[in-house]
Amino acid sequence: MTQPATIDSRLARLNDVTLSPVAASTVPLFERRDRMRRTALQHRICNEFNEMPGTSLTVAQGARLFGLAGDICSRIFSELVRDGRLVLSADSRYRLKTAA
Repeated sequence: MTQPATIDSRLARLNDVTLSPVAASTVPLFERRDRMRRTALQHRICNEFNEMPGTSLTVAQGARLFGLAGDICSRIFSELVRDGRLVLSADSRYRLKTAA
């Protein structure tokens, strides 16, 4: 029966490991978002705001109205603000830029 290796002898063997650099893959990462569906959703939301010019929604109200999860609605609204289609008011409501 052989003696089990002590912790010191096992740690010493770690120094014998040769490390080699790993090259990054040039293959693009898989995009999990469907850009066409996202664009269609943005257009749908903009159309709703355009059809009802006085509309002023919080994220929670928008999520209910458009049947979206709150985090998704928040991201879409933020993108529309960044694109200049909507504005975020001081009371955390999203409105058409022209109606602000």
